[in-house]
Amino acid sequence: MDLKKKAPRFLLESRTLAKSVIAIVLFSILFMVIYGPYSPTSWLTLRPTQSENTGLLSAFHAVMASVTFFFVAIAFLILSKVILYYMGRKYQLINAHLIAWIGGEVVLISFIYTVFTALFELADPNMFLPIWGRSIMVLSIIIFVPYIICLQDATNRHQQQLLDRLGMNVVNDKTEDTDMKLIHLVDSTGRLRMSINIDSLYYIESQDNYVKIYYDSDGKLCNYMLRSTTKSMETKFGDWLIRCHRGYLVNKNKIRIFRNDRDGMYIRLMHDGIRQIPVSKSYASNIQRILSQHTEEKDA
Repeated sequence: MDLKKKAPRFLLESRTLAKSVIAIVLFSILFMVIYGPYSPTSWLTLRPTQSENTGLLSAFHAVMASVTFFFVAIAFLILSKVILYYMGRKYQLINAHLIAWIGGEVVLISFIYTVFTALFELADPNMFLPIWGRSIMVLSIIIFVPYIICLQDATNRHQQQLLDRLGMNVVNDKTEDTDMKLIHLVDSTGRLRMSINIDSLYYIESQDNYVKIYYDSDGKLCNYMLRSTTKSMETKFGDWLIRCHRGYLVNKNKIRIFRNDRDGMYIRLMHDGIRQIPVSKSYASNIQRILSQHTEEKDA
């Protein structure tokens, strides 16, 4: 994840943030049931059973303190999400801001837990900082795991919305093409993920075991992550795409400029929002040949 990159808007939607609160609450209850009995400092309980973990607390007070803490923590999470939602609408947040915000939630909620511990359970004031440190580690798991799940769900939902917007309906592998320019793309497992018209495609970038496909949607540059290789994409698109670099394939019909300067060779595509695409020396002569042939075919 690029920390300096702008945080996706769909991650700051009210729907995504509301789901994250629900997921954190449910996961925290499950975690408490599993982790609580094995922790020497955890007093949270939802059942009025006396144990040595309750210390100075009666069984009833332990339950009431637990319920009160949960309501306070949930109220804090809701307030935090409301503020984050409006911050995302007013300012341009980056991924680093989002991660720092979540980290701040962990620190503050763990502080609230430690304060509750000091008020209702803790006999030794010198244990405040050690318990706070331990609660930060535990809360990191309780908060970050549901966040990751919710963010992945939001990412998948966003990508599906992009497909629907472009009319890229997911169909089975036996579907016959009615438009020769419509290319069906499958991932590394052979599952069909999207179909795209070659006229809307700009370029494909390799990213480890994935490729990022950049395309036009109603004049807006969008991208879709697909688990595949550039070699597979090169085979799938055939002559429509030109390999200009080990990690890049470009649509030859979208090339505006090919330049060979002192600083190196690069391609400019027909979209102002796309940065220049690097060209490797090993592919330069082939690109010049293909572009020359393409120009002659257009002029003919």
